[in-house]
Amino acid sequence: MEQKIMKNLWIATELFYPEETSTSFILTKIANRLSGKYNVKVICGDPVYDKQNRSESFVLNSNVFVHRIKGFAGNKNSLLSRSLRFIFLSLSIFFYLWKNVKKGEKVFIVTNPAPLILLISILKKIKKIELVILVHDVFPENTIPAGIIKSEKALPYKLLRSIFDKAYSNADVLITLGRDMQKVIRGKIRKYNSTSKIEIIENWGDIESIYPMSKQEVFHDDSPIKNKIIFQYAGNIGRVQGLLELLQVIKKVNNERLVFYFVGEGAVKQSMIEYVQDNQMKNVYFDGGYSREDQLSVLNKADVSFVSLAPKMFGLGVPSKTYNILAAGKPILYIGEKNSEIDLLVREENIGYSFQHFEKEKLLDFFNSFDENSITDLKLKKEKARQIAETKFSEKIILNKFYNII
Repeated sequence: MEQKIMKNLWIATELFYPEETSTSFILTKIANRLSGKYNVKVICGDPVYDKQNRSESFVLNSNVFVHRIKGFAGNKNSLLSRSLRFIFLSLSIFFYLWKNVKKGEKVFIVTNPAPLILLISILKKIKKIELVILVHDVFPENTIPAGIIKSEKALPYKLLRSIFDKAYSNADVLITLGRDMQKVIRGKIRKYNSTSKIEIIENWGDIESIYPMSKQEVFHDDSPIKNKIIFQYAGNIGRVQGLLELLQVIKKVNNERLVFYFVGEGAVKQSMIEYVQDNQMKNVYFDGGYSREDQLSVLNKADVSFVSLAPKMFGLGVPSKTYNILAAGKPILYIGEKNSEIDLLVREENIGYSFQHFEKEKLLDFFNSFDENSITDLKLKKEKARQIAETKFSEKIILNKFYNII
């Protein structure tokens, strides 16, 4: 029987296996799944990772070809250094594809680094390729809530938006993470009468490695918080999560059933610790960073898990950790804009609670009135969370969506 010749699929990205960041992990899994349909060829940056901590369950199929661009790591805390790295990497990927990609082949990119969107959009016109963009971040709109550009009225912002909107409109397929993001992307490309398909493929939860466990299994016997109702934030403790503002609400909580547990590292952690100490808050606890391998025990220390997105982030991102929280069977307390993807998910599926940033008094009332009836309702929400992870957001279900769309 004659063997079917598979077409090439080029994946261009800054981060890829063996990095274990969210973007790298997702793209590696997608590459593995699509390697049964295409000859998958990946062009990416050099890895910067700790070989000692690599997860044994995270592997790359042997038939996925990887070409790594040699470059400089730069200083990740410097905006200028990061920008120069992104530009260098984007140009290097562009010229590599220019030399190697053929007419009619598919190129699949993610929206980071942002300059790559412009360059591959140009390459599409020159080489007549099919372009698929996975939208994780919406540039330049995401520069406003991050404080990089101060105003939408600023000339640099208007110029960048016009250029990038045109680049997005050149894609054959735009894959978004949620309904809010789909709406934003549709608005960006509408004026160009684009024929781009705009699809929604959510992130997935790792339902095999992450599953519900009892507190007895994850806490030491002498833990001071084991028998409390634990509201947990786990992840990057950064500026855009609004966690300092959350502490201002927690300071007023007088419900002794509850404690608040922040796990991770980030730019505002020290400020949070100082705020808690200055205000002698006895209901707030901190813990350090954790690896992907630690997620099972970390997530299972929660009764309710915080997910937050900064104001003005509507349609600009969907926190990927949401789906592993559901895999652990934990209800979500979402703080973000109404009708954003996680707000819709929480309310439609009855898997948690949702508040907008300005609803501070409403949030405080929720905490202070959390009683025995709330605990009974919480048990039902925990069961529903795991059920939704299994039936809608498993790795197999989500990767099959990529397989069918790309």
